[in-house]
Amino acid sequence: MRGSRTHYRREEDRAKYPYVDRYSFRSIVTIVLVIILSITDAVSTLNLVSRGAQEINPVMDFFLSFGPFPFIVAKHILTGTCLIWFLIQKNYGILGGLIKVKHLLLAVLVLYVGLIVYELVLLTIS
Repeated sequence: MRGSRTHYRREEDRAKYPYVDRYSFRSIVTIVLVIILSITDAVSTLNLVSRGAQEINPVMDFFLSFGPFPFIVAKHILTGTCLIWFLIQKNYGILGGLIKVKHLLLAVLVLYVGLIVYELVLLTIS
């Protein structure tokens, strides 16, 4: 909480030191929104499975075979670990610096929104 770097001091530091001590409000809000959408996804998935649907993600289907609690715990451990990695690496460029990890984090948010809309459609027609 007392780190001093929220951005780079010099332009030449961008390539050498992509890490920061403090994170922007936008990054934190994005992480929180993804967590909320992940919780919504878990609840919707359990509801759909109880209505006869099947989990198509083989990893999550494996955990779902142990019951709802292991499924939710595994989902949040996996999601949380990935989100922490995304946050720490947010300024790191991949594909030769073409894409920043923070853009992938936004893509995850958009994909989760699409997934929730899809699940809501499935819940209304089932």
